[in-house]
Amino acid sequence: MNSVKTSTAPSPSAKTKKKPRLFRNFCYDFVYATGAIPALIWLRPKIHYPEGKPNKKGALLVLANHRTIIDPILVQTAFPFRRMNSIATKDLFSSPAKEKFFTLMNCIKIDKDNFSTSSFHEIVSRLGEDKLVVIFPEGEVHVESGHEILAFKSGVVLMAHRSGAPVIPLYVAEKRKWYHRQHMVMGQAVDIREMLGRIPTVDAIASASNTLREKELELRAYYENHCRK
Repeated sequence: MNSVKTSTAPSPSAKTKKKPRLFRNFCYDFVYATGAIPALIWLRPKIHYPEGKPNKKGALLVLANHRTIIDPILVQTAFPFRRMNSIATKDLFSSPAKEKFFTLMNCIKIDKDNFSTSSFHEIVSRLGEDKLVVIFPEGEVHVESGHEILAFKSGVVLMAHRSGAPVIPLYVAEKRKWYHRQHMVMGQAVDIREMLGRIPTVDAIASASNTLREKELELRAYYENHCRK
Protein backbone atom coordinates (compact mmCIF):
# COMPACT_ATOMS: atom_id res chain seq x y z
CA MET A 1 0.00 0.00 0.00
CA ASN A 2 1.35 3.37 -1.00
CA SER A 3 1.79 5.81 1.86
CA VAL A 4 0.11 9.16 1.63
CA LYS A 5 2.48 12.09 1.99
CA THR A 6 1.21 15.04 3.96
CA SER A 7 2.24 18.52 2.94
CA THR A 8 4.21 20.60 5.45
CA ALA A 9 3.95 23.80 3.42
CA PRO A 10 2.47 26.75 5.31
CA SER A 11 -1.15 27.54 4.63
CA PRO A 12 -2.08 30.63 2.57
CA SER A 13 -3.46 32.27 5.72
CA ALA A 14 -0.12 31.78 7.50
CA LYS A 15 1.68 33.43 4.59
CA THR A 16 -0.65 36.43 4.61
CA LYS A 17 -0.10 36.85 8.35
CA LYS A 18 3.67 36.71 7.94
CA LYS A 19 3.87 39.45 5.28
CA PRO A 20 2.48 42.30 7.45
CA ARG A 21 4.74 41.19 10.29
CA LEU A 22 7.82 41.24 8.06
CA PHE A 23 6.89 44.70 6.75
CA ARG A 24 6.30 45.97 10.30
CA ASN A 25 9.66 44.59 11.43
CA PHE A 26 11.40 46.21 8.45
CA CYS A 27 9.84 49.61 9.21
CA TYR A 28 10.67 49.33 12.89
CA ASP A 29 14.28 48.33 12.20
CA PHE A 30 14.68 51.14 9.67
CA VAL A 31 13.44 53.80 12.10
CA TYR A 32 15.53 52.30 14.90
CA ALA A 33 18.69 52.16 12.77
CA THR A 34 18.34 55.73 11.52
CA GLY A 35 17.50 57.08 14.96
CA ALA A 36 19.81 54.99 17.14
CA ILE A 37 23.09 56.61 16.15
CA PRO A 38 21.93 60.22 16.71
CA ALA A 39 20.31 59.18 20.01
CA LEU A 40 23.46 57.46 21.23
CA ILE A 41 25.61 60.45 20.29
CA TRP A 42 23.26 63.04 21.77
CA LEU A 43 22.13 61.23 24.92
CA ARG A 44 25.22 59.07 25.62
CA PRO A 45 23.11 56.77 27.80
CA LYS A 46 24.73 55.15 30.82
CA ILE A 47 22.90 52.24 32.45
CA HIS A 48 23.63 51.29 36.05
CA TYR A 49 22.93 47.83 37.47
CA PRO A 50 22.98 47.94 41.31
CA GLU A 51 22.13 44.22 41.57
CA GLY A 52 23.82 43.04 38.38
CA LYS A 53 22.44 42.77 34.88
CA PRO A 54 19.06 41.05 34.59
CA ASN A 55 18.31 38.52 31.87
CA LYS A 56 17.10 40.57 28.91
CA LYS A 57 15.91 37.62 26.82
CA GLY A 58 12.41 36.26 26.36
CA ALA A 59 9.16 37.83 27.52
CA LEU A 60 9.75 40.94 29.61
CA LEU A 61 7.51 43.60 31.07
CA VAL A 62 9.59 46.71 31.66
CA LEU A 63 8.25 49.38 34.02
CA ALA A 64 9.74 52.86 33.75
CA ASN A 65 8.94 56.27 35.18
CA HIS A 66 7.64 58.74 32.61
CA ARG A 67 9.51 62.05 32.53
CA THR A 68 9.65 63.17 28.88
CA ILE A 69 8.21 62.26 25.50
CA ILE A 70 11.54 60.70 24.49
CA ASP A 71 11.40 58.11 27.28
CA PRO A 72 10.56 55.27 24.84
CA ILE A 73 13.75 56.10 22.91
CA LEU A 74 15.74 56.02 26.13
CA VAL A 75 14.28 52.67 27.13
CA GLN A 76 15.08 51.28 23.68
CA THR A 77 18.77 52.11 24.18
CA ALA A 78 18.68 49.93 27.31
CA PHE A 79 17.55 46.97 25.16
CA PRO A 80 19.48 47.60 21.92
CA PHE A 81 18.92 44.17 20.39
CA ARG A 82 15.21 43.85 21.07
CA ARG A 83 12.16 45.17 19.24
CA MET A 84 10.16 47.08 21.78
CA ASN A 85 6.38 47.07 22.18
CA SER A 86 5.26 50.26 23.89
CA ILE A 87 1.98 51.13 25.56
CA ALA A 88 0.69 54.37 24.02
CA THR A 89 -2.39 56.46 24.79
CA LYS A 90 -5.07 56.79 22.12
CA ASP A 91 -4.23 60.51 21.76
CA LEU A 92 -1.15 59.56 19.75
CA PHE A 93 -3.38 57.79 17.19
CA SER A 94 -5.33 60.94 16.39
CA SER A 95 -4.99 60.70 12.58
CA PRO A 96 -4.73 57.87 10.05
CA ALA A 97 -1.08 58.71 9.39
CA LYS A 98 -0.20 58.69 13.09
CA GLU A 99 -2.13 55.48 13.66
CA LYS A 100 -0.25 53.82 10.82
CA PHE A 101 3.14 55.02 12.10
CA PHE A 102 2.66 54.07 15.75
CA THR A 103 1.19 50.71 14.77
CA LEU A 104 4.30 50.02 12.68
CA MET A 105 6.37 51.00 15.73
CA ASN A 106 4.69 48.16 17.69
CA CYS A 107 2.71 50.54 19.89
CA ILE A 108 -0.33 49.20 21.73
CA LYS A 109 -3.16 51.73 21.85
CA ILE A 110 -4.91 52.15 25.19
CA ASP A 111 -7.42 54.52 26.74
CA LYS A 112 -5.90 55.41 30.12
CA ASP A 113 -9.28 56.69 31.37
CA ASN A 114 -11.14 53.54 30.32
CA PHE A 115 -8.71 50.65 30.01
CA SER A 116 -10.37 47.90 27.99
CA THR A 117 -10.09 44.13 28.28
CA SER A 118 -9.02 43.98 24.62
CA SER A 119 -5.97 46.13 25.40
CA PHE A 120 -5.20 43.94 28.39
CA HIS A 121 -5.38 40.77 26.30
CA GLU A 122 -3.27 42.33 23.53
CA ILE A 123 -0.49 43.11 26.01
CA VAL A 124 -0.66 39.63 27.55
CA SER A 125 -0.70 38.12 24.04
CA ARG A 126 2.50 39.89 23.03
CA LEU A 127 4.18 38.83 26.24
CA GLY A 128 3.04 35.30 25.44
CA GLU A 129 5.02 35.59 22.19
CA ASP A 130 8.20 36.31 24.20
CA LYS A 131 8.16 39.99 23.29
CA LEU A 132 9.46 42.98 25.21
CA VAL A 133 6.63 45.22 26.41
CA VAL A 134 7.36 48.61 27.96
CA ILE A 135 4.82 50.41 30.09
CA PHE A 136 4.94 53.65 32.02
CA PRO A 137 2.65 52.75 34.93
CA GLU A 138 2.36 56.31 36.21
CA GLY A 139 0.20 56.82 33.12
CA GLU A 140 1.38 60.31 32.17
CA VAL A 141 4.43 62.47 31.48
CA HIS A 142 5.83 64.55 34.32
CA VAL A 143 8.16 67.34 33.25
CA GLU A 144 8.47 69.17 36.56
CA SER A 145 11.74 68.77 38.40
CA GLY A 146 11.89 66.35 41.31
CA HIS A 147 8.35 65.02 40.98
CA GLU A 148 7.37 62.06 43.12
CA ILE A 149 6.92 58.70 41.43
CA LEU A 150 3.18 58.08 41.46
CA ALA A 151 1.44 54.96 42.67
CA PHE A 152 1.52 52.22 40.07
CA LYS A 153 -1.63 50.92 38.45
CA SER A 154 -2.67 47.45 39.66
CA GLY A 155 -3.30 46.43 36.05
CA VAL A 156 0.45 46.11 35.55
CA VAL A 157 0.58 43.42 38.23
CA LEU A 158 -2.32 41.55 36.61
CA MET A 159 -0.59 41.63 33.20
CA ALA A 160 2.58 40.17 34.66
CA HIS A 161 0.66 37.52 36.61
CA ARG A 162 -1.49 36.46 33.66
CA SER A 163 1.43 36.25 31.21
CA GLY A 164 4.05 34.91 33.61
CA ALA A 165 6.55 37.43 32.25
CA PRO A 166 9.14 38.78 34.68
CA VAL A 167 8.98 42.48 35.50
CA ILE A 168 12.09 44.67 35.19
CA PRO A 169 11.96 48.08 36.91
CA LEU A 170 13.85 50.90 35.19
CA TYR A 171 14.47 54.40 36.49
CA VAL A 172 15.11 57.16 33.94
CA ALA A 173 17.03 59.95 35.66
CA GLU A 174 16.46 63.63 35.12
CA LYS A 175 19.09 65.56 33.18
CA ARG A 176 19.98 68.79 34.96
CA LYS A 177 21.54 70.25 31.81
CA TRP A 178 20.78 69.44 28.18
CA TYR A 179 24.42 68.50 27.54
CA HIS A 180 24.67 66.12 30.52
CA ARG A 181 24.85 62.39 29.96
CA GLN A 182 21.60 60.44 30.29
CA HIS A 183 21.60 58.00 33.21
CA MET A 184 19.27 55.07 33.85
CA VAL A 185 19.19 52.53 36.67
CA MET A 186 17.89 49.01 36.02
CA GLY A 187 16.85 46.55 38.72
CA GLN A 188 16.63 42.80 38.75
CA ALA A 189 13.60 40.97 37.36
CA VAL A 190 10.64 40.40 39.68
CA ASP A 191 8.57 37.20 39.42
CA ILE A 192 5.00 38.33 40.09
CA ARG A 193 3.54 34.83 39.87
CA GLU A 194 5.91 33.63 42.57
CA MET A 195 4.99 36.65 44.68
CA LEU A 196 1.20 36.28 44.34
CA GLY A 197 0.67 32.56 43.92
CA ARG A 198 -1.77 30.89 41.54
CA ILE A 199 -4.87 32.86 42.54
CA PRO A 200 -4.03 36.40 43.71
CA THR A 201 -6.21 38.29 46.16
CA VAL A 202 -7.06 41.98 45.93
CA ASP A 203 -4.80 42.76 48.88
CA ALA A 204 -1.94 40.77 47.36
CA ILE A 205 -2.26 42.65 44.07
CA ALA A 206 -2.19 46.00 45.87
CA SER A 207 0.82 44.87 47.89
CA ALA A 208 2.68 43.77 44.76
CA SER A 209 1.90 47.09 43.09
CA ASN A 210 3.37 48.93 46.07
CA THR A 211 6.41 46.64 46.00
CA LEU A 212 7.11 47.56 42.38
CA ARG A 213 6.77 51.24 43.21
CA GLU A 214 9.18 50.83 46.13
CA LYS A 215 11.69 49.19 43.83
CA GLU A 216 11.43 52.15 41.47
CA LEU A 217 12.06 54.48 44.41
CA GLU A 218 15.08 52.39 45.43
CA LEU A 219 16.52 52.76 41.93
CA ARG A 220 16.05 56.51 42.13
CA ALA A 221 17.76 56.59 45.53
CA TYR A 222 20.66 54.60 44.10
CA TYR A 223 21.06 57.15 41.32
CA GLU A 224 20.91 60.07 43.76
CA ASN A 225 23.48 58.51 46.11
CA HIS A 226 25.90 56.84 43.70
CA CYS A 227 25.53 58.23 40.16
CA ARG A 228 24.50 61.85 40.32
CA LYS A 229 27.35 64.33 40.23
